[in-house]
Amino acid sequence: MADFRNIDDRSLADLLADQQRDALDAADPRRVVQDLQIYQIELELQNRELRAAQQALEESRDRYADLYDFAPVAYATLTRQSRITQMNLTAAQLLGVERGRVPELVLATRLAPGDGRTLRASLVRVLDTGDEESIEVTLGHPPEVERQLRLVIRREGLPAAGESATACRVVLLDVTEIKRAQTVVLTQQRFLQSVIDGIADPIRVIGADHRVLLMNAAARAADGGTVGDVLPHEPGSAPAPAAAAGGAETKDVQRRQGPDGQTRWIERISAPLRSPAGEILGVIESSRDITEHLDLTGRLKEREVQLEHLAHHDGLTGLPNRVLFADRLKQAMLQAHREHRQVAVLFLDLDRFKVINNTLGHPAGDQVLQQAAQRMRDLVPEGDTVARLGGDEFAILLVGLEHGDSAGLVAHNLLKSFAQPFTVAGQSRYVTASIGISLYPGDGDEVAVLERNADAAMYRAKDQGRDCFRFYTKEMTARAFAQVTLEDALRQALTNREFVLNYQPQHDLDTGGVVGVEALIRWHHPLLGLIGPERFLPLAESSGLTLPIGIWVVQTAAAQMKVWQDQGLLAGAAVWVNLSNRDIQDPNLTETIEGIVKAVDFAPGALAVEITETLAMTTPATAAGAIRRLQGLDIKVGIDAFGTGYSALAAVDRLALREFKIDRSFVARLPQDAAGCAIARAAIALGRALELRVVAEGIETQAQADFLKAEGCRIGQGHLFSPALPAAEFAAYVRSQGPVAAPTEPTSASSLAP
Repeated sequence: MADFRNIDDRSLADLLADQQRDALDAADPRRVVQDLQIYQIELELQNRELRAAQQALEESRDRYADLYDFAPVAYATLTRQSRITQMNLTAAQLLGVERGRVPELVLATRLAPGDGRTLRASLVRVLDTGDEESIEVTLGHPPEVERQLRLVIRREGLPAAGESATACRVVLLDVTEIKRAQTVVLTQQRFLQSVIDGIADPIRVIGADHRVLLMNAAARAADGGTVGDVLPHEPGSAPAPAAAAGGAETKDVQRRQGPDGQTRWIERISAPLRSPAGEILGVIESSRDITEHLDLTGRLKEREVQLEHLAHHDGLTGLPNRVLFADRLKQAMLQAHREHRQVAVLFLDLDRFKVINNTLGHPAGDQVLQQAAQRMRDLVPEGDTVARLGGDEFAILLVGLEHGDSAGLVAHNLLKSFAQPFTVAGQSRYVTASIGISLYPGDGDEVAVLERNADAAMYRAKDQGRDCFRFYTKEMTARAFAQVTLEDALRQALTNREFVLNYQPQHDLDTGGVVGVEALIRWHHPLLGLIGPERFLPLAESSGLTLPIGIWVVQTAAAQMKVWQDQGLLAGAAVWVNLSNRDIQDPNLTETIEGIVKAVDFAPGALAVEITETLAMTTPATAAGAIRRLQGLDIKVGIDAFGTGYSALAAVDRLALREFKIDRSFVARLPQDAAGCAIARAAIALGRALELRVVAEGIETQAQADFLKAEGCRIGQGHLFSPALPAAEFAAYVRSQGPVAAPTEPTSASSLAP
């Protein structure tokens, strides 16, 4: 037999392939030897495969044994009685025994009392049912060092039919350190819980999934919830969206109904809960009932307001005190300086007030002071200040005065008011007053100086008989008395029919024909003669007489226009009446004018009105309402003295005006002044663009008329053509001019203008 042991596998396989390829004929006697050799080669190859498989199995077994012995997890095989039949080195080290003594080791005896029975019972159940179990036991007996083990028990193999399982494979996990860590965490959690339970405000920690992770006793009492609850995903519920999404602390206040039915205000503060890496895990939410705090804060604010008021106001009358008066006077002086106006300081002292206190008592004196304060409030214009300086001394601040003697009118009205009796303890008592007046800037430019001079003027009024007023300077006192006398006469002028209207024609600058008329009021004073409106109209404005005077002007102008039209004069023209700001603000103005037009029985289109530029621009809503109502009666509306105030082009267009006048101050500069020419050109161009009737007033020279005509202004009035004339003379003038030119634009006339 050949020896193939020294031939390598590849050569031997090649030899076998050659023999099989060169197989002899079956009848050949050498075929038996060849077949035997082939069989011997195949047998050798099989033996080699078997030896290789056996070697691989042994190596795998050795590796498994090494893995089993040196695995980081302890393994052991236990019988039903917990006897260890096999274990790895890790288990031997955990149990503190030699692996060679395995047959002698019963695990139940190594456990703490009670845990052995638990182990045996678990082994029996696993062997009987095949279900895996996990139990926790304590290894060791005191005074030995105890270890906490978790045992994972599985049945080993499947029992044969009719037989029962005899062993379990057990994984022994040392969880001692885990238990210690859990104990530490639990201790910390209990400490944290005790800390937050000691906080009176509700606190909750809420996860990003809206699950409550932690809450204190106050939160449990307030909401009735527990840890693990999932909060509703609704607006206003935690976690606060801004805190969870943006990572910033948020605050909000919620209104809730308390168990007693009372409204409670809850402040909620939400801050992001972050991981050590900065990831937002949820929200830390604290709540606080701030109802009492808000109530207390509100009361404190009210008290602060009261204290602030008391610090600057008189407790008896509620008027500003000396401190607030001085501050307002200082501010008024600064504003008057910017606007080139005057400020008046009036010191008012009650005459013989001590007699009231001494005879009737201080409560009666307080009643007099309160009634005196109310009378001053009623008479002093809105925007001005009445103050009580102390005792029976008061101060009044009048701001934005164009004429200082206007303060004398206020003082005069105050004295007339004090002439009425005071009701004290159910009886009528007469108490007069003495008033001293100083003016800024003429009598001083400092608060203390103006107050001192007003006080000196007041004592001069007392020295000169009481129940009167005096300015700091004699000249102003004389002027004020003249104004008072003029006001008294003005009040009688309507009754005495002392007002008259003069009429000034308006001419077409192209044809020279009369196209309109403007009515100008004059006062025929029985002693002073003819007084122009520039002198008495401001007085009428301050005394509230403009409304009846304006109605008289409209009525007189309309009646005169009706007469002229009946005579064949001014056909198709209109008389323009200039109304004051107070006239326009009268809610009954439209009804009054409509009544006048009907009474006179002439076409409303023959009457037109002009309003001031100041009213149109500073109170556009009021002006727009008045214009709409007047235009509803077919009465045209224009602006007088355009360009001297604060005109806004948008307002001019929005108010749907029909006319504006180029003020005489601009016309007077034509044609020599370049700036005046530029302003006139701009105004004329604006009027033509907006299809407005543009009238140039105050034309005195032919050069002015020529310039305006060349620039496209169609209508003018002034002394170049004719001064304002009485009605009869005006009619004669119109007749002398021939037929009235048909107006190509609306025509004009005015009442309360110079």
